Amino acid sequence: MSLAELLAYMVLSGIMLSIVGTLLVTTLTTQRDVRDQATASSAAQVVLADMENTLRNAVAVQTPSAFNGSMLIVKTRVGDQDVESSFQCRAWYWNAGTGAILTTRGAPGPSAVTKGLSTGSDFSDWNVALAGVRQSTATGSPLVIFSSEGTTGARIRFEVLDGEDGSSLTITSAAIPRAQGPNTGSAACF
Repeated sequence: MSLAELLAYMVLSGIMLSIVGTLLVTTLTTQRDVRDQATASSAAQVVLADMENTLRNAVAVQTPSAFNGSMLIVKTRVGDQDVESSFQCRAWYWNAGTGAILTTRGAPGPSAVTKGLSTGSDFSDWNVALAGVRQSTATGSPLVIFSSEGTTGARIRFEVLDGEDGSSLTITSAAIPRAQGPNTGSAACF
């Protein structure tokens, strides 16, 4: 084997290794992106299903105007009995600074965790339901995350980041409660 043949084989081997390396990197990048998108989608679906279930069993819903569509408060039925303990106050708050939807729950009444909330309230003890959330811009301008739908329903609309490149999934839903019977509990959530 001559030196020229050896150099030719080395150049061809280098080209082949470059092609194989490029294919491997592309495959790994695609796999990462698909995994990130699936993870974001699954997390958003879990949170959305929780919100929808709460809204379907709601007896009262409020999207306080002071929060400009970033707060949803729901008094919902959690038990089959027509007693006060069959109701619960639930709330979700989108924190624009952290990009997270926070949630809390508690019993209705004078000391309900959702009573008297204002934009200056302390949300540090609320749980993070979903991170990487931003307002949907499907119409070109930012849309509110929570809005009233009828007198006791709500519309939910947001985008969740699904990868390192800043891409996102748009999540949209609306839920109207089922009839809850004549007793809706006397204690309030807001």
